[in-house]
Amino acid sequence: MQRLDETTNPIKLAGPLFIELLLFMIMGNVDTIMLSKYSDTAVAAVGNANQILNSLLILFNITSAATGIMVAQFLGASKKTELNQVYTLGYGLNLILAFMIAGFLIVFQNTFFIRINLPTELYVDVKAYLNTTLAFLFVPAFFTLSSVILKSHGVTKLSMYLAVLMNVVNIIGNYIFLFGPFGLPVLGVKGVAISTVLSRGLSMTIMVIVLVKQMNLSVKLKHLKPFPKQLFTKYLKLGLPSAGEPISYQFSQMVIFSFINMMGTMTVTTKIYVQIIVMFTYLSSLAIAQANQIITGHLVGAGKYDDAYRITLGAFKKSLLITIAVSITFILLRFQLIRIFTDNPEIIKLGAAILVIDIFVEIGRVANLVIISSLKAAGDVNFPVGIGIVSMWLVSTLGAYVLGVVMGFGLIGIWIAMAADELLRGALMVGRLRSGKWRGKRIVHG
Repeated sequence: MQRLDETTNPIKLAGPLFIELLLFMIMGNVDTIMLSKYSDTAVAAVGNANQILNSLLILFNITSAATGIMVAQFLGASKKTELNQVYTLGYGLNLILAFMIAGFLIVFQNTFFIRINLPTELYVDVKAYLNTTLAFLFVPAFFTLSSVILKSHGVTKLSMYLAVLMNVVNIIGNYIFLFGPFGLPVLGVKGVAISTVLSRGLSMTIMVIVLVKQMNLSVKLKHLKPFPKQLFTKYLKLGLPSAGEPISYQFSQMVIFSFINMMGTMTVTTKIYVQIIVMFTYLSSLAIAQANQIITGHLVGAGKYDDAYRITLGAFKKSLLITIAVSITFILLRFQLIRIFTDNPEIIKLGAAILVIDIFVEIGRVANLVIISSLKAAGDVNFPVGIGIVSMWLVSTLGAYVLGVVMGFGLIGIWIAMAADELLRGALMVGRLRSGKWRGKRIVHG
């Protein structure tokens, strides 16, 4: 386990996290690229399926966020006796959530399709992907939580190595199920879902083994006898608000996706291709944000607020410079980047225009990634959630409807609304960090 304190460099810690995130993005992009060779309809179907899944899987953030913050602060305060209680709460709640989400989505699947204006020609493929994933929903539930616990201990390289393994298994599986070599059956979209489950399940199993063997992780009901009411209350006070901001974001994105579905399959496909490209724009910021959150949790647990502020501000400035540089590069190469996925001139023209607008989305997103994660690590969870809910719905979602649908600017109008939301929230988060009102909100005392 790596020692984390005021001397830890978030950029150095972010290195393995960056590679891990890059490999995860490659994994998702490989799915899309391989599907694009199989069928454009399949690309749109998996894009819609993942939009639905992500809107519900974000509920795992309730447990993962609380677990990550509490583990980091307990370790920073050198209080390790409560850790097994936290682990048991996390895995137990995630298992319950997995069953609840799977059941809910199976029962109300068609209702979701109607609500997001899913084109009828996508129904069969979306159902095939969803039903395969839902049967093994405990896999992403345990995978997410295990990864968070490892990182809170300062172990970041293992996830990087496992991301390599996942990519290899996923690519092999996709090839087998999409193209049927050696006379094997072609399973299409369902096969892509199987590959994802298998690769993630293998990595999750390895992480759990390492946690048990090296971190002495113990998940047993006896750790909850008598039930730790005070710890559970802290868990919910951290988890529910911490997850509120990303949950609100995912549901607002699902509503916005329903607007895009109204514009036709071509616009949906354009959005998916552009989204893949811009992920690489904020990749470094996401890695730095995760590293800084871990360090902040340890520092706040030790009561070192000045060091937490200094490191967070430095991480934000470095992330901003990197993001602007990458965004400008992508603008210059925008036509070539879209052509990686398609030869359709309409998609290329629209996608290139969106990449120009996206630089404003990314400037705001840097603050929302780096600073919000740091505020949450310090225990200041209510402010970013409140601001996020108001801005995401009144600025991003309502703005997307007005500009994109009512005024007829389409995907361009939607992207402008999302940029306004990210910039507004970003400015408010910088102000919150500078105000110092997040100090003194840690959950570990004594």
